[in-house]
Amino acid sequence: MQDKLLSKTVAIALGELECDGDLVITFPSIEPVADRIVEAVLAVVPNTALSHLELLGIRGLVPHAISDKRFFDWEMRTLTGFTAVEFEGIAEKLPRD
Repeated sequence: MQDKLLSKTVAIALGELECDGDLVITFPSIEPVADRIVEAVLAVVPNTALSHLELLGIRGLVPHAISDKRFFDWEMRTLTGFTAVEFEGIAEKLPRD
């Protein structure tokens, strides 16, 4: 997965650290280093294209969806791989405000 904005942001931060003397980068370009860091970060963070507002919307949708037994019936476990209780836990990981 590529995230050009995140790569650029990491490259800028690495450049600032190097200018401040906190970091020495031995590659001729910071971008490959930034891209490797971003690749590792994207394995554990949500897609950065999702805005904070979108994540709040998802958080609001999850409890509503799991509380409606007509919507979240036994098939949802098969479709999503998660139970209603597991979705509650997922929603708790999303931003609150």
